[in-house]
Order: sequence, then structure tokens, then C-alpha cells
Amino acid sequence: MSLVSLNRDQRGRFTRTPSVEAGQEPVPSVIPPVPSVLSPASSIVPPVPLQRSPTTPPNPSTVVDPCSIEIDPQPVAAATASLPVVIAPVVVPPRSPSPSSSVSSSTSSSSSDDFALSRTIMSSTVPNWVNLGVNKPPVVNARILKPHEYVHVRACLNRHLNYKDITDPYSQKARNLTMTCFQSEGSMNFFDTNSEKFLKLDSTAFDDVIKSHILGSDWVEIVTDTMDSTRLDEVDERSFENYLNTISSLNRLLKNSPGYRTEDSLKVLLQQNISDDFALFLHEKKVLKSLSFSDWVDKATSLDADFRRFERPKLDRIALLESKLVEASKRSGASSHYDNGQARQRPFTPIENTSSRPPSSSSYRSSNNTTRSSQNNGAFGVPSMAKGRSAGNVGTGWPVTSRQNAMVISRFSLSLTVHSRLTI
Repeated sequence: MSLVSLNRDQRGRFTRTPSVEAGQEPVPSVIPPVPSVLSPASSIVPPVPLQRSPTTPPNPSTVVDPCSIEIDPQPVAAATASLPVVIAPVVVPPRSPSPSSSVSSSTSSSSSDDFALSRTIMSSTVPNWVNLGVNKPPVVNARILKPHEYVHVRACLNRHLNYKDITDPYSQKARNLTMTCFQSEGSMNFFDTNSEKFLKLDSTAFDDVIKSHILGSDWVEIVTDTMDSTRLDEVDERSFENYLNTISSLNRLLKNSPGYRTEDSLKVLLQQNISDDFALFLHEKKVLKSLSFSDWVDKATSLDADFRRFERPKLDRIALLESKLVEASKRSGASSHYDNGQARQRPFTPIENTSSRPPSSSSYRSSNNTTRSSQNNGAFGVPSMAKGRSAGNVGTGWPVTSRQNAMVISRFSLSLTVHSRLTI
């Protein structure tokens, strides 16, 4: 604990001397000094000597109360009046936001960012369905699937049932696993509400329920249109075997339905949707279209490897060259016939350059001038003299048109004369 004592110096002024008790150290000030703000009326005041009362002699042993000391205001006023006024700038510390507002804003921003991020991730990264392997059933995240996607889901589900040694794909356990695959909100509500009813249906009715729910109510037409629009060049590696498997799997979805195709109808569909190059190649190899389905498929499959290995690269190079030629012809046709610099200058040839003009340019110029003069005369209402001569004579011997021209000229000259006199 520190104490402050008042002592007198040699001149009789009081000074403060801090004293610290034994065993204690002075505590340093932690708070930094704050600059004082001086008003215009304030100033730096120097120490002023104190005037003691004459009745009280100085006694260093006695303790004097500072409040009882009298200070003469005149020297203080004189000293302050002579000093300049110093105004210190006001330093305003930046206001920090309140803890509650900062916490709430950070919480709201973080929550909104997390929600937008999760929504973006779900919309961009979540696939329609996921294959989790043989030991787990596939997971379908979409409400509606395409026919090809549903074929893949059924293949993964059948592999999982075989892995679980479930021989009957329409048993109660197999049906529960099938309905569990569809994890979208609408599908889960649909199967949770009607699961007991679906477990009692026969195999064909149960398949129809699943297909109509995941493919659409008109699933037969959808699958049929997908089969008709699938081409050989659109499957993986443009392989005929992959193409045959794709069409056969889609046709298997139509089993027990009016859209199911027989082998003869399926052969016609395959022959229509193969590429023209492969059809020509089969024709050159004497593979007739009238063969049975199995014979035609076997021959087409055996020849497909040679076609893709030897003939397909040649045809691709030819197609690439043809496309480049077509693009070049389009660019040349779209460009103007004033492409070169000489052709651009032709419309702007100066008058002095008469090399391209015909030799009879002078005669053309004279005939052109006569034509313009005749047109100008007709434009001002004064017919030509040739027309006047051909118009015929009246009793005085003057042509009618010549007489009219003379009258117009005389009137015009008279008006000019009158106007000149009035102006003068």
C-alpha cells in the first residue's frame, strides 16, 4: 500500500512524495494515459508560489492541511493570460459492435451460407441413383427415372438379391427391399402408405405399380419411344452387342404389356436403327435381312468387330474431311466478292482513271447532256422547240407552243423590269 506525504522544500513549497510500505512494490499503471482535451479557456498553468498567512509561522514538523492554504488569484490570472492556448485534437476510438449484434449477424450469415451451400451441393452433386455395391441395395434419390436408369437399378437389385440368397424376387423380403430402394420424399410416402397392399399383389401387378410410380403412368409408351429412338451410334463404343443388350433390356420392361415386341418385330427394329455404314457392310458380306432373328444377330455380332476395327476408322476420317470441306465452303460462300483489296477499290475509282471506260465516252457524255437538257426543259413547263414545230400552225403562221413560249418569256421580262425599277 502506498502513502502520499507532503514535505516542504527549501523555498517553502509543498511537494508530494509517495512512500511504499515495506515488503510491497509499487503497482505500475496498466491503463495508458489518455490525452487531455483542452478547451479554449484552459491553458498550461505553471507552478505558483504559495502565500502563507502571516499569523502562521512555518513549522516543518506540523502537518498542514492543503485545503487551508490560500492562493492569490492575481498571479495565476496574470500567468495564464500570457500563455498561448493549445487545443489538443479529440481522439474518438472506433465503436465496436455489441456482442449480441455481432453474434446474431455472424450466426445468421453462417446459417444462410450453410443453407445455400448445402442446397447447391444437393442440387449439383446428388445423382439420381447410387450403386452401393453387391452387399447393399441401390439407392434411388430421384422421384422419376429414365427407362435406362431403371434398367440399371433393377440389375443392381437383382445382384443384391442373389448375394442375399433370395431366390424368389417377389417374396415379401424381396418386395420390402425393392420398396426400400426409393428414398425420395414422394416415393417414401407412397410406399409407406400402400406397403401392406403392395405385398398382397401378384408379381405382374407389383411390377406395374413400381414402373408406373418410377417411370410415369404412361410407362409403356415411354419405354416404347425410348426403344424406337435408340441408335447404334449412341451406345457405348458403338458396339452392336451393347446395342442389342440395350434394346433387349428395354423390351424386357415391356413384358406382359401390349408394347412387348416379338423376335421378328425386334429384328426389324434393330435393322432400322443401325448405322447406314454398318448396314452396307452387312450387305457386302451377304448377310440377308430375311434371316431368322438368331442367325441375323449372330452374323451381325461376329462381323461387328471387324467393322469397328478396320472400316470405322476410314469412315471417320472421310466424315471429318467432308465436314471440313463443308465448313470451308460455307465460309467462302458467306464472304463477300469484295474480299481482295483490288475489288474493294473498284467502286471508288477516281475520275481521272478512264482505262475501264468505253471508247465512246465523249459521245455518251454529249448524248447524256442533251437528254438532261430536254428533261429539264420539260420539267419547268417550257416545251422544246421541236415539239412546238410538230404541233402544227395556227392562222398567224406561228406554232401554238411557240406563241405560248413567247408570251411566257415576255411576261417574265416585264416582271423583271418592273421589279428592277421598284428596287431603284
